[in-house]
Amino acid sequence: MSKKVKNSLKDSALFLKHAIKSPMQVAYFMPSSPWLIEQIAKTAHLQESQHIIELGPGTGGTTKGILKYMADDAHLISVEINQKFIDHMAKTIGDPRLILSNKGAQNLVEIMSEHDWESADVIISGIPFTTLPKGMDKAIMQSIHDALKPGGIFLAYQLRDHVSKLARPLFGDYTYKKIEFKNIPPMRIYTWLKQ
Repeated sequence: MSKKVKNSLKDSALFLKHAIKSPMQVAYFMPSSPWLIEQIAKTAHLQESQHIIELGPGTGGTTKGILKYMADDAHLISVEINQKFIDHMAKTIGDPRLILSNKGAQNLVEIMSEHDWESADVIISGIPFTTLPKGMDKAIMQSIHDALKPGGIFLAYQLRDHVSKLARPLFGDYTYKKIEFKNIPPMRIYTWLKQ
């Protein structure tokens, strides 16, 4: 068995373990498929972006995909509150463009300032907004809006459509929506441009 396959199986096992243990935090029972990751990369225009933030990377499957599509001189901050996932990504992803943070998605401006970023070009969220504690969803959405540069892209891949209602007061209606059926479960992909 190749090292890549072994690592993929370890990622899936760790992800599933925490999805069962903390379903409100992880929410999805399978890591993102390659097809979903490719759609995210294309839709978010990753190759044209320098400062990218990922929210809720889990075990890093989507993170690896984002890094694959990013420019060589771009940087990615992955924000994950599950320390086991952070530790796993630190061990398994050796890309110098990756910065890991466990501070929480409601603190994006603070996280960016620690790395001398004024704003983000793209923010990608796999956080399951429907499972967040009351008020936390709005705090995270405000943080996303505050962190993005004007003209920046906010992309959310979600099982349900709660995020579209949540984003509307700050971002207006989404500019793009697609369902990626080659993922378990199928995921809705939404994007907004910050005005």
